[in-house]
Amino acid sequence: MLTAEALTNRAEVRRLLKEAGVRPSKRLGQNFLVDAAAIEAIRAATSGIDPQQIIEIGPGLGAVTHALAELGVPVIGVEVDHRLAELLSVTTAALEGVEIIRADALAFDLGSDDLAWGRQASRRVVVGSIPYSITAPLLKHIVDHRQSLAGAVLVTQREVAEKVAASPGSEGSALGIMVQAFCDVQVLRRIPRGAFLPVPDVDSTLWTLRFLEAPRFEADEDLFFQVVRCLFGKRRKMIRGALRDLLDPEQVQAVLLDAGLDGSLRGEALDFDSLDRLAMAYERNRASE
Repeated sequence: MLTAEALTNRAEVRRLLKEAGVRPSKRLGQNFLVDAAAIEAIRAATSGIDPQQIIEIGPGLGAVTHALAELGVPVIGVEVDHRLAELLSVTTAALEGVEIIRADALAFDLGSDDLAWGRQASRRVVVGSIPYSITAPLLKHIVDHRQSLAGAVLVTQREVAEKVAASPGSEGSALGIMVQAFCDVQVLRRIPRGAFLPVPDVDSTLWTLRFLEAPRFEADEDLFFQVVRCLFGKRRKMIRGALRDLLDPEQVQAVLLDAGLDGSLRGEALDFDSLDRLAMAYERNRASE
């Protein structure tokens, strides 16, 4: 029987991959976490959200899965690579309450009531080390399922975590605002590149998001994020210039007056209250056309 310790042993991981004929895919971002301290930090962070169910994205060889299974709640591992899904059936065979599903995480229904032996979604937590190529769409996918989730425990490239944590602000991003609009974000620890096999080109960060009872804005959701994307897509421009992608110059001035904002500011200078006022003013202007 494979132990959790074996799955953090580099020689053993190499052996398992070789025997299964698996060459880690750069396209799929297959860098396996083999650092026991980092895995324990993931387990502790997940426990802190008090999950009743866990969905693990990209369980790889099952090292983190073993730690999550210790929490005593159902764990559903979602693995897109059929080779790893087959290997996981071996490495997690002795774990009680673990189910491996071969699926694309971006198409997977995180709110399905059919998961975990028919239990309804309640305090469900997403856990995963997320490849850079799918970080943005997967974060959106998680936020879109917020009604069924308590939160998420994620390992991403360090830059992504830092931008999310700094949003809104000069070091933030539209993606970060999308996450922060619905979540409390906490950066927990850096995970050096040497904690993975193969070793990636960048360091990673462990961070959590917990969904708020209500978003940080009151405007129409689609219009709010339309304004956010407009401002951050033109972040070098003053907001009066960026808004011309949405409105003619006269309307821009009317919206800025309605929102009580200085048009010479840049979007990155706006906090949630200012963004919300701007989006609601934009909504009122559209309604009066």
